[in-house]
Amino acid sequence: MKPYVVLILAAGLSRRMGQFKPLLSIGGETITDHLISTFLACGVDVYVVVGYRAGELKAAIEHRGVTVIENQDYVHGMFTSVQAGAHALAPGYRAFFVMPVDMPLVRPSTIRRLLVASSEHPGNIIYPVYGGKRGHPPLIPVSLAPVITEWKLDGNLREVLNSYERLALQVIVRDANIHVDIDTADDYRLLVKRFQRNKS
Repeated sequence: MKPYVVLILAAGLSRRMGQFKPLLSIGGETITDHLISTFLACGVDVYVVVGYRAGELKAAIEHRGVTVIENQDYVHGMFTSVQAGAHALAPGYRAFFVMPVDMPLVRPSTIRRLLVASSEHPGNIIYPVYGGKRGHPPLIPVSLAPVITEWKLDGNLREVLNSYERLALQVIVRDANIHVDIDTADDYRLLVKRFQRNKS
């Protein structure tokens, strides 16, 4: 087991997109595969949280050998996937990333910078920052996993982490992709163009 793990959140309904986002393609692979490869290349274990069309997605990634967590409550929003993933974490991890599947272009260099910051500041919540704004993925100390799992108030992960703002550490990165997600077909077309520019 490696010291760090990512929760790739891929359980949502993809309502606004009109297509199943986890299996959208960039560069000849799915965005889920792309994210898996990014984190594995950085020495990070991978958990994928599935829900909507779970069987289809599990079949598509079973060859990757990653841990798959099924969120039975996915219709109630993304935070339920964070909770399912946090609850399923195996003992021994120091911290975990939270990464929505629809933000697949985050650079490996960004992941590595956050890992260095976490190793130097254990116990802190590490946020990537670009253009003065926090983005994804935050890197959260595993000590907060029970807090997230047991959170009973209405809200989302941001509200949980805001209640621990004293632990926040911001890391400036040169990666606008920490803010780039896909909610609509137009977003997806722009994402593909951005990916192609990055590769050229």
